[in-house]
Amino acid sequence: MSKALGLVIGLMVLLAGTGAAYAAGPGGGAVRADGTRIASAAAQAPRDHGNDNASVVGVPYCANINVSADCWTWIKTTSGTPCPTGHFCIYTNVLAAEGGKVFSFFHCRRGGSDWVLRAWNGVGLYDNSNTGGAHAFIKGAAHNVLVNVAPGTDGSYDFRPAYYVQAC
Repeated sequence: MSKALGLVIGLMVLLAGTGAAYAAGPGGGAVRADGTRIASAAAQAPRDHGNDNASVVGVPYCANINVSADCWTWIKTTSGTPCPTGHFCIYTNVLAAEGGKVFSFFHCRRGGSDWVLRAWNGVGLYDNSNTGGAHAFIKGAAHNVLVNVAPGTDGSYDFRPAYYVQAC
């Protein structure tokens, strides 16, 4: 019996010395042998794609983007926030679980001008849910077309060179 107990204690000391053995903590994270906590993957902060302060000039906040208007809302991290039919949307992050904002455009342009992007400095997502064959365009500083987005198309895009959006 004492031989078995000595073997168990020896293994515990060996594992504690390598830092490889972790016990579950009360919050679901792990606790190292020295008592320090390790956050679980679910508790870690979402990845920053560089668009945290992104905005679009003239696009106000709304709680629900399923309206006949141009507005933005927070992305639902549990289920995502789909782009409504008849809209062109751009998302500040690639994955819904990362949160961020979704900008939903119902009108092609703001007045007669392209929509102006501010602080889009990283990778996001676009989704063209326009109907009737309307393409959307992501444009550069000189209003040159960077991406021609066909209806029913979505994808990730590095918005760093983008300055404008024409939603249809």
